[in-house]
Amino acid sequence: MTLLARQFRVLRASWATWVLAGFALFFAVLAPVTARFMPEILGSLAGGEIPIDVSALPDPTAADAWVQWSSNLNQIIIILVAIVAASTISADIARGSAVPILARPVSRTWYWVSAFLAVTVALTLITIVSTALMTGVTALLLDVSPTAPRTPALATAAWLLFACSLIAVTLLASSLGAPTLGAAAAGVGWFALTALAGLWTASHAWSPTGLLTLEPTWGDAAVTALVTAGMVAAGLAAFRRREI
Repeated sequence: MTLLARQFRVLRASWATWVLAGFALFFAVLAPVTARFMPEILGSLAGGEIPIDVSALPDPTAADAWVQWSSNLNQIIIILVAIVAASTISADIARGSAVPILARPVSRTWYWVSAFLAVTVALTLITIVSTALMTGVTALLLDVSPTAPRTPALATAAWLLFACSLIAVTLLASSLGAPTLGAAAAGVGWFALTALAGLWTASHAWSPTGLLTLEPTWGDAAVTALVTAGMVAAGLAAFRRREI
């Protein structure tokens, strides 16, 4: 537990963690505000030379706020997750902090697992708080309809599971010797590859791609969990063999 606490302290001291939390809270408020005032925003544009028939737009709903929130998660927040994950193992090795830690009676397996758990728990807490904030602001500004296809909590949980696979990929890259930027790039590359595959609709079934849509399934979650477990196993194996 001491090593896990140390990993949490490292994350707390990292600028990337605070940037992630700040952006998550900012977009949690911005998403429902943008959804609520989108007709007015478009109306101000229509007042110029842009031909927009604002009267034809439907009234904003809570579902619009969720779509905006989901877009922010997939386009911006997920990239910050890769940066935070890269600030653990790769950054420790670059600073020389990993050597004295592993010189103690600490297994490489627990060191790797503690880094994965710390990032996952920190991201989960940030995601829960920001999603609750988004839901609360949405309830204040818009009528929350029970007929929405997915609740924000369920869909955000699906996104969080995908984020765990990205954390595993990032730490796998760290285990293979990638520097901090390289490990972060590997995580972003995993997201980009998955998003690109999402252009093919058939890939939404039984794959991590489905978790980035508004209609994730249990099959998508199961496959993503297996992929994440495989990445964790590969990362552990690579880190045990790596010379530090």
